[in-house]
Amino acid sequence: MIQSTRLKPVYMAYLIGIGLVIGIPDVVFGLLIELVHHLFEFLHLLFECIEGTLDHVVEHVFHTDRHETQVIVFYLMLTMAAGGLWYLGSALIKKGRRLKDDLILRWRKSKSHWLLYWSEQSLTNKIKLIAMGNAILIPALLLCF
Repeated sequence: MIQSTRLKPVYMAYLIGIGLVIGIPDVVFGLLIELVHHLFEFLHLLFECIEGTLDHVVEHVFHTDRHETQVIVFYLMLTMAAGGLWYLGSALIKKGRRLKDDLILRWRKSKSHWLLYWSEQSLTNKIKLIAMGNAILIPALLLCF
């Protein structure tokens, strides 16, 4: 019971999100496109700010001219980007392995739960379950194909 009351707002948010996408998809997707646009614009401004700051620092610390400063800053930023990508890649690999292990564990638990449920059913209940599944699946397949 504790878990269901804790997840209730999450499920409500999912239902509201699905309802909005079904009800007003043009507004929802337009909003998402605008948010992505603003995110990329912010990232561009952040990049320009970091580049300008590095230009200024390198020029004053090493007393270089404009071209040498740009070359030094380019290689500094390339090194920072490579380090960030390396860190991101290693983190994604770790998360991917953990997600794979969690999915396998959930699949095994779910499979054992449903096998136990199926084995506890009487023959008439098994026939009813198969009939209900066919009553739903056959018309759906006929409509789809």
